[in-house]
Amino acid sequence: LTKDTLLVSSESNIKNSSVVYVSGDEREYIESFEHKYDLKIGNILTFDDRVAYDTMIDRNDEKSLLVSFLLPDIHEGGNLDNLTTSIVFLIFKNKLIIFTKQKLKFIPELLSNMVLRDVNNLMEEVLLKIMQRNFYVMLNELRGIKEKIDDLDSKISTSGPRRPTFSDLLTLQKYMIALSTTYGANHKALDFIKKNFTTINDIDFTTKKIIDQIYDTSDTMDRIILGYSQYLDDLENMINNMFSYQLNMIMKTLTEISIVLTIPAIIFGFWGINVDVPFEKSSYGFFAVLIISVILSLICWFLLRRKKFL
Repeated sequence: LTKDTLLVSSESNIKNSSVVYVSGDEREYIESFEHKYDLKIGNILTFDDRVAYDTMIDRNDEKSLLVSFLLPDIHEGGNLDNLTTSIVFLIFKNKLIIFTKQKLKFIPELLSNMVLRDVNNLMEEVLLKIMQRNFYVMLNELRGIKEKIDDLDSKISTSGPRRPTFSDLLTLQKYMIALSTTYGANHKALDFIKKNFTTINDIDFTTKKIIDQIYDTSDTMDRIILGYSQYLDDLENMINNMFSYQLNMIMKTLTEISIVLTIPAIIFGFWGINVDVPFEKSSYGFFAVLIISVILSLICWFLLRRKKFL
């Protein structure tokens, strides 16, 4: 911290830095905090479906906070167990430490040369700005989901349900699971921050307003994700119904073709028995039987069509 601006500091000056961002496998630094505060930060970083939050009291009876958030890490072909990444915050009175398993570009970009409104509430302001950016990233993910849903609609409209369509639908539903898990977990972390910020420093009006805005954004995303999930469920039911209808039509057509072809099969069977039959001595007998079977088959086909069976 230099005056009211956060500037990038060297790693050797990490103890004197106001905000520290630790990414990757920095085991030595992580283990030092785990030992000091009896916290399993490494385990928290692996959480993919829940957040962590707790209060800590040091030897000087000063309270600090631990809170983690989930950030969607959506990419093509991702498995359900790696569609989210955790961001862990250690919030002290005059220091903020951030941990992530993978390096997130937006965090150092946001922190570099950040101008603070009130240096006395440094950790609150920095944390809330990161949270706002976090929710902005999640909103972008939602916009991407909307585009994917529109593409899926176009595919169904043009080519009907196909195997690639089912694959796209399953991928979108997997995204919905990751996003809904993220939003629900982050809402709990927001509740914890709002409740415990006052135990470290007094919250001013602007800080309260920012927290309320984040709550509004969270509620909006909850409603959007609920609507998208319901739409995808309805879309899945519609695709299944379309497949069932197509299968029924195929079976119906095959059954009616079998009925029509049964007539010439019966006629040819009668004329194949070892008794005297009409046209047996005629040189045109074969063609006569063939014409009769064709005429009767066409009559059967016409009757089925008139009865709207075909």
